[in-house]
Amino acid sequence: MAKSAPTVPRIDGAVFLVLAYDGPGSAALRDEHLEGHLDYVEQHYERYLLCGPLRNPGEEELIGSFFLVRADSAEDAEAFVGGDPYVGSGMYAEVRIQEATVAAGSYLGGVIWESADAIRAATA
Repeated sequence: MAKSAPTVPRIDGAVFLVLAYDGPGSAALRDEHLEGHLDYVEQHYERYLLCGPLRNPGEEELIGSFFLVRADSAEDAEAFVGGDPYVGSGMYAEVRIQEATVAAGSYLGGVIWESADAIRAATA
């Protein structure tokens, strides 16, 4: 296997991907709670690896948000994201929380594996 990306350390602790999909009246709620949402994200930016709005491909209309957050558990991630005024306002009709492994990418600066054999050994 050719190695063309640098190996970087794995992110310490658990990471959760939160997908939040808008419900009815979300545009008005998004506008009403925008400042509070931005303040919350800025105050807690260390816990976010990435976050932002969701759109359908090629469309401008927002359909929700995604949050990639550090948390001790799914319950901690839920409580943390629940502190965001967007979530607290009931703007989202559905919120999904999944544990994730940040394994590769330009924001990460490379890949977390040394080889396919190392991955096989770690998951055996």
